[in-house]
Amino acid sequence: MKYLLPIAAMLLIGSGHTYADPPITAVAATPDGKQVVLGSQLGIEIRSLPDLNVTGKLATQLEHVHDLKFSPDAQSLLAAGGSPAQSGQVEVWNWPKHERVHETDSHEDVVYRVAWSPDGAQWLSCSGDGRCFVFAARTGQHLAQYEGHSRGVLAGVFLDEHVIASAGIDQTIRLWNVTDGSHQRTLDNHAGTVNDIALQPSSANAASDIVATVSEDRTVRVWQPRIGRLVRFIRLASVPRCLAWSSDGKKLYVGCNDGHVRAVDAETMEIEAEIDGRVGRIYELVVNSAGKFVVTAGERGVCILLAKDFEERR
Repeated sequence: MKYLLPIAAMLLIGSGHTYADPPITAVAATPDGKQVVLGSQLGIEIRSLPDLNVTGKLATQLEHVHDLKFSPDAQSLLAAGGSPAQSGQVEVWNWPKHERVHETDSHEDVVYRVAWSPDGAQWLSCSGDGRCFVFAARTGQHLAQYEGHSRGVLAGVFLDEHVIASAGIDQTIRLWNVTDGSHQRTLDNHAGTVNDIALQPSSANAASDIVATVSEDRTVRVWQPRIGRLVRFIRLASVPRCLAWSSDGKKLYVGCNDGHVRAVDAETMEIEAEIDGRVGRIYELVVNSAGKFVVTAGERGVCILLAKDFEERR
């Protein structure tokens, strides 16, 4: 498929800024909250917030870019992707020097998601080949792997330095040990592919880990994964593809196939607001570190939405 090159004209729509880009499949907000990094088949771009002016590029070798994640200390960036049904790679970049430190090519299919451990010492790769790998951040050494999923793995998150929760096409969320890849628990309430998983900010709930998931069954579900408890859920009008917690952990921003972002109260699971994401089908979204912007990325490019607009449209 051929994509149009980026159009260098910025459009102002309501209180959000948007660009008419090729499909954007990965987005990460820089730790200082002043920029976003975008991934597509055309490579990796860096843009300023909130005006979305291009400020730089990374010379990635990835054919497709599916995920971007900054380390907890803001010194490294993971870029994940690869070639469908052929290989999956992850590049590790020094930030903010924009230098590629090393890369891995251990997977036999695209790497859809990556995640950092809370201490930044390790990172996780989740692949369409059904496997999850854990690597040492400093050396890139392969430390452990998990092969409990029966189909491709689309997302994963560290609950802490010892336990990972991963999810995917087999409709399950699976908990496993970081050190040896041993299986701990399976959560199987979803009735469709699990598209994404996110850990609630620790400051919001010190008593236990809380994760949220979104699925092709059109539900958003909140879990206590260590005890296998489904806490609550909501069924949406459109399939949710991605999600992000607000910085205070009280709200979930959910990007859907119909192009809308739905703000869901994490306690009541009620939809507080619904806003057009301005990018068509939404593939990824993030909240910048200051909590002021919701960045949507999708089939028609990237858009900046103001977080305060979700408060005004209840």
